[in-house]
Amino acid sequence: MASEGHRRGINACVVNEPADVLADTHLAARGFFDTPDGLPERFAGFREGPAGVPAPAVHTGTRPGPLSGVKVLDFAWALVGSITTKTLGDLGAEVVKVESRTRPDLARLDVQVSASQPGNWDDKPWFSHLNTSKRSLSLDMKNPLSHELLDPLIDWADVVVENFSPGTMKKLGLDYDALTARNPGLVMVSGSVFGQTGPMAQEWGVDGTGGALSGRTYLTGYPDRDPVIPGAVPYGDVIVPYVMAAGVAAALQHRRETGRGCHIDATMYEICVQQMRPSLAAAKAGQRPQRSGNAAEGVYFQGVFPASGDDRWVAISAFSPTDKDALVAITGEDIAAWTSAREDHAIAAELQAVGIACGVVQDAEDMIEGDPQLAAREALVMLEHPLLGTFGHIASPMQFSRDGFRPFRAPGMGEHHEEIARQICGIPDERIAQLAQAGVFK
Repeated sequence: MASEGHRRGINACVVNEPADVLADTHLAARGFFDTPDGLPERFAGFREGPAGVPAPAVHTGTRPGPLSGVKVLDFAWALVGSITTKTLGDLGAEVVKVESRTRPDLARLDVQVSASQPGNWDDKPWFSHLNTSKRSLSLDMKNPLSHELLDPLIDWADVVVENFSPGTMKKLGLDYDALTARNPGLVMVSGSVFGQTGPMAQEWGVDGTGGALSGRTYLTGYPDRDPVIPGAVPYGDVIVPYVMAAGVAAALQHRRETGRGCHIDATMYEICVQQMRPSLAAAKAGQRPQRSGNAAEGVYFQGVFPASGDDRWVAISAFSPTDKDALVAITGEDIAAWTSAREDHAIAAELQAVGIACGVVQDAEDMIEGDPQLAAREALVMLEHPLLGTFGHIASPMQFSRDGFRPFRAPGMGEHHEEIARQICGIPDERIAQLAQAGVFK
C-alpha cells in the first residue's frame, strides 16, 4: 500500500512496531545499529572535512549572544531548516537566508490568518515566527551570474544549512565537496527525512513519516483503538532542528580544536528512532510494546480530567500508591466529578500545594495571554512587523547568564539583497544594478 501511494505521488508509509524498526534495511545500510548493544547511539552522521583554518575566536561579531561572530548561509526552505537557522540567529549568529520567488520557503505560502493574502510573500505570521534574526537574499541559483554572489558568500560563511531533497545541492553545484573546495573549514548540515545515503535516501516524506516509521505512531493511542499521529504539532519537525543546531555548535568547537569542518547528515527518521530507545530495547528483549493511553512507565496513576468551563481540562499524575491516596483524600473516588466542579487553575494550585503533580491543559490563547511563567521568561518576544503589526514571536527556549541577544523581525523576500551584495560580496552599486537587470535577484 505504501509503495502504491508513492507511485501515485501520495506520501504514504508503513506504521512500524519497534521490532520492525530493528529490522529496517535502510537503517542497517546506514550502520545505525552498529553499536555494542545493537541500539542506536548517534543522533546524526558526521563526515570530517579537509584541513582548513581554525574558526574565528568567540565573540568576534557585532551582536551579543553565544554564537556572535558565526556566519551562517541558510538555504532552508521548510520547517526543519528554518527553525535550525532561526535558533542559530536568535543566539547571535549572522544569518543570510538565500531564497527564491520561483521556489519560496513553504512558510511564505502559509495563508492562515485574515491579514495574509495569497501572492504576498511577506505577510505570513508562520514565516515571521520561523525566520527571526535573518537577512534575506532572493536569488535565481540557476542563473550562472548568481555565483557572483554565491561564491563570496561561501567564502564568508562558517556554516551552511540546507534541507533540500538529497542530491539537490549537488545539482546546484553546492554540495559539500564543491563548497569545501572553496572553503575547506566549512561546517555544513543537511537535514532530510531519510538521510543522504541508504536505499531510501531518495524517497520523500514529512514529519508524519518519521513518526510512523520510528514506532512512535504505533505506540500512541489507547490499547483498544487504532494508532494515532501524535499531537497537533509535528513532533519530528520541532525536535530535529535543535539536534541540527546542537550539531553545528559541536562542529564549530571541533573546528576550533582541529581546523577541520564537517558535513552533518541529520535525518528525521533516525532522530525520531533515537527517542524510542526504551521501546527498542524492550523489542530486542523479545517483548512487544503496545499503546498504553495515558499510562506511563514509572507513574502509578495519571489521567486528564475535565474542569469547569467549556473544554477546560487538567492533567494529574500520582507516582506512587501514597500519592494516589493523598489525591483521593482530597477529591474522593470520583476524581472527574470533583475536578469538573472547579476551575482549572484552582485545581492545579490546590493539588500542587500538597505535592501532587497537576497542570492545566492549556490552549494557544492560554499560553499567549495568561501564562505567567512564559511571560516571565519572555518566551514570546514582541516584534514590530511592517505588514502584520506588533505581535509575539517565538523566542529561543535557551537562555544564558550573559550575552543575551534579542531577536529581530523576519525579513521580506529579498529585502537585503543590495546590502548583502555590497557589504558581504563587495559588489559595486553599478554591478548590482546590472545583476538585477539580468534577473539574478529573482
